[in-house]
Amino acid sequence: MYGEIDLESYTISLIRINSALSKLEAEEDISQVKELFNDSFRDLNKLYKDIVDDLNQEEVNLNEYHLFFQNGKQTFPQYIEVLGGIDNPELEDCLRDLVNVFMNLNKIADGFNPNEAVE
Repeated sequence: MYGEIDLESYTISLIRINSALSKLEAEEDISQVKELFNDSFRDLNKLYKDIVDDLNQEEVNLNEYHLFFQNGKQTFPQYIEVLGGIDNPELEDCLRDLVNVFMNLNKIADGFNPNEAVE
C-alpha cells in the first residue's frame, strides 16, 4: 500500500453499494445487485488488509488515517446498520461479508487515536 489509503477504490466501493441499494429498492435484477455488493466487498476487504498491514509497520504516517477514520466513525456504522437490515436470502452471503468488513474497519476507527496525528 506504500502508506497511502486507496481512496479511489474506497469511493468507488461506496458508490457501488449505494447503486446496489437503489437497484434493490427499485426491485431490479438481483444478480446485478449481488455483483455490485461482491465487487465492493473485494475492494473494501483489500483496503482493510492494506490498512492493517500499513498500521503494523514500524513507521506509520498517521496523518494519512486521521480524516479517513474520523469520517469512518460516522460512515461505517451507517453502512453496518443499512446492510445488516436487509432481509434477502439471495444476498445473505454477500451482505454478511460486507457487514463484516465494515465492522472490521469500524473497530480500527474506534481504536484510532486522533491525538496521535500530527497537525
